[in-house]
Amino acid sequence: MYKKHTLPSCAGIALALLLLANPSARADLISWGYNWTPSAAKISADGGSSGYLSLTNTLPNTASGSSNTVITNLRTFSNAASSGPDTFTHANVSYTLQLTDTASHTSGNLTFAGHFSGSMTGSSANVQLHFTSPMTQSLALGGNTYSVSIGSYTPPGPPGASNVGSLNAFVSVTPGNGGGGTISSVPEPSALLLAGLALPWVSLSGWRARRKRR
Repeated sequence: MYKKHTLPSCAGIALALLLLANPSARADLISWGYNWTPSAAKISADGGSSGYLSLTNTLPNTASGSSNTVITNLRTFSNAASSGPDTFTHANVSYTLQLTDTASHTSGNLTFAGHFSGSMTGSSANVQLHFTSPMTQSLALGGNTYSVSIGSYTPPGPPGASNVGSLNAFVSVTPGNGGGGTISSVPEPSALLLAGLALPWVSLSGWRARRKRR
């Protein structure tokens, strides 16, 4: 026996197809600005010797969503002989991150403290970095949560070497209520395609239902 499809049921199918094709709205990535600043551009070796570490101060930058960031690059400078190397017993250093939530224009700072230890000469370097503060810290800005974790440390090469040391950190952004992320109301192309395929079927089913009643 032929079972007719009414217009309301077919419209419901078309609506279901549209919802399946676009089950959730797309959230835009949260935009933010950052600037890492070391406590000093030059960290001297023990005893006031001529050897030192240089730390770069990166320029302010912007990012969207969760992203890795470069804290600083490091180089070694020393004329010491192997018989009397320059040493770092407990050379204090800190890195301050200024974060800015773009949408709300709110800013905040996080500081990571530690010290260098090791030694270097005119032809060698063995310098390590140790953190004394928590290596993961969080900040709430504009309704969003920014979690910052210190990443990998690459020791610098000997003085004059091309391989520069580096330190990075990963910034994870979690949107909150009223945060900077916005919801897109434009349907996905796949949703529009399915809706377009469903509408002719709805019209045909309605025509068949009217013909059957006549």
